[in-house]
Amino acid sequence: MPFRFINPVNIILSVWVTFVVPVFYKKIRGRNIKYITGKNPVIIAMNHPNAFMDPTLINMLTFPENLKYLARGDSFKPGIISWLLEQIGIVPIYRIQDGGKEGLKKNEETYTRVNAFLKRNKKVIVFAEGLCIQEKRLRPLKKGVARMVFGAYEAINNKSLTVVPVGVNYSNPSKIGSTLFYNIGEPILVSNFEEKFKENPARCYNEFLTLLEIKMKELIIHINDKKNDALYNQTEQLCLLNELNKNKFDINNLHHQVLISQKIASKINLSSAVNANALEAFSKKINTYFEIIEANNLKESSVTFCKNKWQVWLKSFLLIISLPLCLLGIAVNYIPFKIADFLAKKVPKDIIEFYASLFIAFAMLFFLIFYLSYFFIIKIITSSIFIAMIACIIFGLSAYFFAIYKQLFAKTKSDLKLLFNTSLRLQLEKRKNELISDFNRL
Repeated sequence: MPFRFINPVNIILSVWVTFVVPVFYKKIRGRNIKYITGKNPVIIAMNHPNAFMDPTLINMLTFPENLKYLARGDSFKPGIISWLLEQIGIVPIYRIQDGGKEGLKKNEETYTRVNAFLKRNKKVIVFAEGLCIQEKRLRPLKKGVARMVFGAYEAINNKSLTVVPVGVNYSNPSKIGSTLFYNIGEPILVSNFEEKFKENPARCYNEFLTLLEIKMKELIIHINDKKNDALYNQTEQLCLLNELNKNKFDINNLHHQVLISQKIASKINLSSAVNANALEAFSKKINTYFEIIEANNLKESSVTFCKNKWQVWLKSFLLIISLPLCLLGIAVNYIPFKIADFLAKKVPKDIIEFYASLFIAFAMLFFLIFYLSYFFIIKIITSSIFIAMIACIIFGLSAYFFAIYKQLFAKTKSDLKLLFNTSLRLQLEKRKNELISDFNRL
């Protein structure tokens, strides 16, 4: 998937983002992309779980549309950082806690720039919650979003201006192998609020934000009570495949997965409100089940799939014969990968939202350094640019292969453990079936 080709900075970034992103993310998909790639001006209201990844990856899906987006003004440090952020289409927005009153004054310039983009029928992403946090819920929307929307409507004088709600849904945003699904909702035509805005702007802001919040919440997995987050994660692992099959959904379709995950979250929300005792009893049982899984270093999915013996043996055989390619992937990619991972994990744990962004930024840098080194070393040894280029392409493909191999190895190892431990497998199967029945009765 290509990145944005706009200027020399983006040309460089396009190569390396396209190279590194597939190593980190298993699958990136979007629904209703047409709503944010038309010829009219669009403000995209999005939740924000994963720092710079959320706007960067949707830009890859909307090519050749060039999405601009607002980011915290305190990220714009004087010098090359500020220049680089500007080059890739980021516009600073200041909060009172970031830049004080002086920062808020700078927002007038930001709004002027946003309006200029919209006048040219561009698309601008606004993170409507006003913060970046990794949790499966929508935070209250900021009133500044409504002020910006209606300010833009007056400034550009274009009745086709729409606000498009977008739900960003990761399977696990800070882990390698995550999936990402952009759930794009139907546009809200700002002109529908024109009369209400003229009559009472403050009331219009509230009505607009209420509608936008409802529409955004429909597009994400939303858990009302934070204390149920762990329970939701366990229940999703337990029930997702069973629910997909029961509803005759495609297990590889991310939209179908999100629909089922929303169903699971809604059931937990409802049970928490009207049947708390039953939910607590279920929570204790499922927690015991996962304690057994973790104590034996297993993958929960193995409880279902280990029974397909021929598939387990086939995967084991494929892992053995493909080991040389995996070792090549480790040899040439392990050091830059671990450097990027080490530096990204230096971020304090309370801002884990920046891990993926920093990992990919560091990976882009260190993979570039190492691959240039490989190229010149091989060229010196072989005196052939062609051989050096082919070798680097093979090295790059081995990086993707290693990422796949690592996940397949962990899964197959878990399958084999249960395949050879019949009593444990039968115990877990029984517990799993009971838990699924208990959840269905909630």
